[in-house]
Amino acid sequence: MERNKKLEQYLDKVCAEIRAKGLHREIREELGGHYADLVMERMEQGAAKDDAEQYALQQMGDPQITGRELHQIHKPKIPWGLLSAVMLLSAVSLLGMGSIQASGFLQIYHLMPLQRQFIGIMIGVSLMAGMYFINFKHLQQASGKIYAAAVMLIAVTLVFGPELINGNRRYVGFLGFTFDLIGYSPYVFVVALAGIWTSPGFLSQRSIRLQELVKLALLLLPAGIYAAIRSFPELVVYLAVALIMYVWITRRWRSASLLTAAAVAAGALFIWNDALLRERVIGAVSYNLRPDSTGYLNRVINEVITSAGWRGHGFGRTGAELPYAYSDLFTVYLIQCFGWAGGLLLFALVGWFCLKMISYVRAVRDPYGRMLILALGLMLSVRLIYALSIISGRMFITAIPLPFLSYGQHIFIEFAAAGLLMAVYRRKDMLPGTQAPSSL
Repeated sequence: MERNKKLEQYLDKVCAEIRAKGLHREIREELGGHYADLVMERMEQGAAKDDAEQYALQQMGDPQITGRELHQIHKPKIPWGLLSAVMLLSAVSLLGMGSIQASGFLQIYHLMPLQRQFIGIMIGVSLMAGMYFINFKHLQQASGKIYAAAVMLIAVTLVFGPELINGNRRYVGFLGFTFDLIGYSPYVFVVALAGIWTSPGFLSQRSIRLQELVKLALLLLPAGIYAAIRSFPELVVYLAVALIMYVWITRRWRSASLLTAAAVAAGALFIWNDALLRERVIGAVSYNLRPDSTGYLNRVINEVITSAGWRGHGFGRTGAELPYAYSDLFTVYLIQCFGWAGGLLLFALVGWFCLKMISYVRAVRDPYGRMLILALGLMLSVRLIYALSIISGRMFITAIPLPFLSYGQHIFIEFAAAGLLMAVYRRKDMLPGTQAPSSL
């Protein structure tokens, strides 16, 4: 009993140096197992049990030093790569907005994009900092409520929201800013699904078949809402992310493939039966067939990119030929100003961001944390990749905000998402690894 007490005192001193209290039990078990192995090894060499136990404690070293070394391993980590990528994207945004403002093109609209974007980024950075310090595990416990709140938020916005822009009720104004609550909702839904699907107690008393049906229902409900209110950009991005999450969790490739095929078929049928959408798709895929109508914008994009050259036309280019140069066509405007060389740097920056997301998914052991990084990383990466695809001149142009880059209050939810990603990475070595992480 006395010898066990000495071991417990040793472990108490080790754990006193480690701030990650959630790991104390795991560390005690690991060190206790190491202690038992040393005792057994020494006794096999012929030592008495008392001597073997004393030897084991000596071999394990000073408890304060051991504890400090373990604390260094398990202390909070700052995701410098992600933080740098977000700050660089924000800097590119301010550079582009400064160029647009310097051109004077938007003065007739009394729009000051540089100042407004700078204020938005400062607010976004504050949100990111706040999210960085939260314990993301608490979100998992509230995932069901978060999901229900997202559904209710859409319903309330559509029914009671003020008509701010083009008679559309999806926008709400507050403190001089306009918030697209429906545009924010895909982020909320994937965060909620990540928590619900990874919850150990999710319908644990029910049959596996019922569990899978409920998972599918939770996945499809937001998609049905977006389709019903004709919010197609959100529908496409949400389905792309949610289906990958579903495969990651369930490994049901066949079900996901059938859902994807059904969604693509339904989308193609809908586009074919809508004359305007059909013409827009034709104009995007082959703008030469509709050069002066639905293919006009894609033709202009191609001409702008082709004429930019390696150096571009310089800072302050008016961009008058590009409608919404500060939003939907911001990446095209950047290349118009800073040339193909600037475009390659932008491609490299987006690629770096996406690679960081992949590395963070692999680095986090906690299943819920991995799922959060997968969900939010995909939500941001898909939008960034879409922004780059517009440069081809063959992409259907729609209202998908460009994360951290284009003008608008969408950056608030993007900075909040980045902060939550950082919160997961920050605690990646502070949580017990009792569950094996899922992977593809």
